[in-house]
Formats: sequence, structure tokens, C-alpha cells
Amino acid sequence: MKQGIGAILVGVFLVVALLLLSGFNRAKPRILVMHSSDRNSSTVQRLDEGIHIALDRNRLPMFVRWHYLGIDHFPVEDLRQDAAKIGARTIEQFDPDLVIAVDDEAQHYLMTRYGGHARPKVVFTAIDQEPAAYGYVGAGNVAGIVETLPLTAIRDTLLQARQGKPLRLAVIGSPGPTGQGQSRQVQAYDWAPHQVVSVDSPADFATWQTTIQAMDGKVDALLVLSCEGLTVSPLDARPVPPADIVHWIEANAKPLPLGVSLSYVEMGGALSVAPSARVMGEEATNLALAWVKAGTAAPPVFGQSNHYSVGIRATPLQARQVVLPSIYIEAARLNRLYFP
Repeated sequence: MKQGIGAILVGVFLVVALLLLSGFNRAKPRILVMHSSDRNSSTVQRLDEGIHIALDRNRLPMFVRWHYLGIDHFPVEDLRQDAAKIGARTIEQFDPDLVIAVDDEAQHYLMTRYGGHARPKVVFTAIDQEPAAYGYVGAGNVAGIVETLPLTAIRDTLLQARQGKPLRLAVIGSPGPTGQGQSRQVQAYDWAPHQVVSVDSPADFATWQTTIQAMDGKVDALLVLSCEGLTVSPLDARPVPPADIVHWIEANAKPLPLGVSLSYVEMGGALSVAPSARVMGEEATNLALAWVKAGTAAPPVFGQSNHYSVGIRATPLQARQVVLPSIYIEAARLNRLYFP
């Protein structure tokens, strides 16, 4: 008899414990990190590094989940829309309190539908467009960090590369949301003493090639914006890997190329000055955690990230007879972006 009562009590205890644990888990805030690109992107990896740095300092129990859309690698619109549908299902199933949405493609294809809703909260990061482009202005559930290209640092780097002489600058980038936002920033900036000669956004690699080849003798430097999502040609919709584009530029462009992404040098480029992905990930997560902890009390904030990273690949830079001060080399080493 006593054994039977004991077994019942143990069973009741286990049921109560499970109910309490279930209730505790349901009460944990849920954060979803929604990346535009895939997990193999070095920029994504550095963003995640910053996110983990902020999460490691956090003491509030919570669920955090990652989803990688991979949209910026798809040259076909149908595939981008399909990736967005999968992302929407992930949000519906996970039911997050807050989504950290990374890069412009995630906003353009997915997150705009959640602006102004009670749930989920949205913290964007690494976007090159203005928040207004996604209807976020006035949306009480949206905050975030705008990616600001380090254009002053790029202007000064070009002066260093030319021993203080002003130069003629061409700009080229993809026509996608990221490329459009970067192009807008470049065209709004005062490049003096340099002169911007042209700004192009070809949708295919063949047109990129002819555009760059036509620059011979007309410009001194080429600013390379986003080169994701390009097709082979107007008649060939196969995607071109960004690394192939970077290798072609470095081998064939007569003007000095300079990339604005962290991955440009990693993919074989000689020189890049890019926003710091790690810092943007950390800042966005700090904002998200503070907002979750404060409930609805934290007002949405549209901030800017002004930190940047220098990348150098020494051999091709030397082949172009470009010598930069040693502080550039040390900055690249500190950011793990220096290559012989």
C-alpha cells in the first residue's frame, strides 16, 4: 500500500515538474536571427560572431534560432520568392518575440510584411537602404542598425594609394537591394578631391565585363559594390559565383579595384574597406536584448554603425605598385583580413 502511494506521489511530482519546466520554457523570450545570405558567407560568419559575443554576455534565459535565406545568391526571382516563403514559415512555426533581420534582401523579400504589427518585433541590421524604403518609419515594432559604407575612409585610402593625387573613380555594383542602397550612399557622398566618372549597375556578368573593359584610360580606380546574384549574360540565367567575378576583375581591370565588402579580399581581391560585420552583429543583438528585457517600454531606434575593417592581399597590390602605410597592414591583420 505504501509502495503504491509512493509511486503515485513520484508520478505526481514528475508531472508537476514537467508542467513547471514547460511553463518556464514557454515564458523564455524567443529570438530568430534571419540572414539574407547562407551560412558559408564570411560576412555572415562574422555577423554571427558578433551576435554570439552579445549573447554570451546575456544572463536572461531565452531561445535563439538561426535561419539562412540564401536569397542574395539566387539570380532568378522565383527562387528568391520561394526562399522568402520558407522564411515566413519559419517565423510562423517558431513564433519569435523578436527577429534580428540581416541585410537588405531579408527586409525586401520578407520582413516588410511584419512592420507595424504587434508581433514580432523586428531589429534590422546591415541594411544599405534607408529604413523608409521598407516602410519602417513610424512602425512601432521596428528598430535597427543601418550599414554605413566607410566612404571617408575609402576616399582617404585612395589618396594614400595615389600618393595624395586625386583620381577619377568609377563605381559598379549589382542591381539588387544591397547594391542599390550602396549606390545611393556613394552618389550622395562628396568625393572631392576625387571625381566620380560613372556609376553602373549591370544585371549580368557579361555586361560587367564590357563595362569594366571600356574604362581603360578613362578612370584610375574602380569601386566594387555588391556583386551577388549576377547571371552569366542576358540570355544565360545561370548564376555566377562572386569569387569568379572578383578574380576576373583583379586579372582584367586596368583601374585599381577596391571592394566595399569583407569577402572581397577573401575571394581574391587586393584591397577592401568595408563595414565591420562583427560590430554590426554585436550592436544589433545588444539592441534586441535590451528591447526584449524592457518589454514594450524600449522605443524603436534607427542607428548607424560607423566601424569598418581593412582587407589587404599583398601580392596583387604590390603588382599594381600600390604601397600603403604600415598601419593599413596592421589593421588588416587584426581583422584577420591580411593575405600574402
